[in-house]
Amino acid sequence: MANNAHFITANTGGVPAVIVRDDRGTPVTKLELPAEKSTPEQADEELAAAGWTRETDWTAADDGWVVPVVPA
Repeated sequence: MANNAHFITANTGGVPAVIVRDDRGTPVTKLELPAEKSTPEQADEELAAAGWTRETDWTAADDGWVVPVVPA
């Protein structure tokens, strides 16, 4: 099963968040991050704490970043 993490930055008007979705697009994990977490590297720390590891480098998206992830 392919999972993807979507790091939505605070630039979108809300709080930063990371949403992990399964291959059907269903959210399986949602993490709200502190406002000062604004880089993909900081999102990596939160993903790892929640039990996820990214498989490749982050790719820019309109509202943040995306990356494939696997359970740690």
